[in-house]
Parts: sequence; structure tokens; C-alpha cells
Amino acid sequence: MQLTAKGGSMLLDFYPIKGWDDITIPGKFLRILTFRGETQTKRIVSSEIMDSEVIDRVDNYGYNVTDYHTIPQYSSQQL
Repeated sequence: MQLTAKGGSMLLDFYPIKGWDDITIPGKFLRILTFRGETQTKRIVSSEIMDSEVIDRVDNYGYNVTDYHTIPQYSSQQL
């Protein structure tokens, strides 16, 4: 999922993740925060955190859902 702030300067992307064995990890997502085209942070979050953040940014800060990412990204982080 991709959220875009008013004016388009801030993007928040959530991607499903998979391990090096190509198995999707349920309930975990790669969260990437981008400001003016530069990546600020990357981290793995749970589906609960993702849902909470999406609702907060859409309801309270006027972000729009602009894309849905369905292709899992590789994660080497221990989960």
C-alpha cells in the first residue's frame, strides 16, 4: 500500500515481505518513508501497526491511498 501526503512530498509505502526461501511472511510488512524522493527510514512492522498508521494518516493528516503493493520484498532481518 502507498500513502501520499497532500502536495506529494511525503510517501509512506508498505510492502509484504518474504524470506530468502521465497516464502511470504504473514502479518509482517516493509515500511518505507520517503520525503522529497529520499528514503528516510525502512523497517519491518506488524499488520496491526500498519493498519493503525494507515488509519491515522488518512483520517487525521489527509493522506491518500495512491497504490497497492502486492509483490513481496526480500527481508534478511530476523523476525
